[in-house]
Amino acid sequence: MVIKKSIEAEFRFNSGRLSLDLAATVRRRASKPNDVLASTGAGGRWLKAAGLFAVAPVLSRADEARLLELREAIWQLVTASMHGKFPERAVSIVNGAARYPLGTPQLDSATGEVLVVSDDPLATAVSNIARDAIDLITGPLRARVKTCDQPDCRMLFVDTSPSGQRRWCSMQRCGSRAKVHAFKRKHDGTRRAH
Repeated sequence: MVIKKSIEAEFRFNSGRLSLDLAATVRRRASKPNDVLASTGAGGRWLKAAGLFAVAPVLSRADEARLLELREAIWQLVTASMHGKFPERAVSIVNGAARYPLGTPQLDSATGEVLVVSDDPLATAVSNIARDAIDLITGPLRARVKTCDQPDCRMLFVDTSPSGQRRWCSMQRCGSRAKVHAFKRKHDGTRRAH
């Protein structure tokens, strides 16, 4: 029996921002990086899962390269901006991606759904992601961007908790792993003391 990965398992959308969700497509950046956009068609599937396309687009190698370049520029820009720095190359890539006009919303009379019309849907999607990054690092949420405390993860996320004390990208993943590790350390110490 072949079990297909669900889009939810393949991609993470828990950073609090679209641009950070793209940056999170490299998991475990601090230890053993895993690029979840490396497999064939993954970029198109991510764009669909992110809500930027109704159907996963087929991306050319150039399209994939453009998406990955934007991802890395966002990572560099956001991490540097947390320290008040704005790397020129990353800024240039994000600005270039943001230049493309956004799509035009159109109401479908048959379904009542909103369709976004664009001459270049991929450029529009990339522009949305880049504009989100610009909005994030120039707005009030910049002070709420954090890096996951799990040493091998380091995913960026927006801390929207009321106290501003969130430590992990996800309590179900990294938070749970950290708590299990702390529990084991505590009980190993208790056993040695006896």
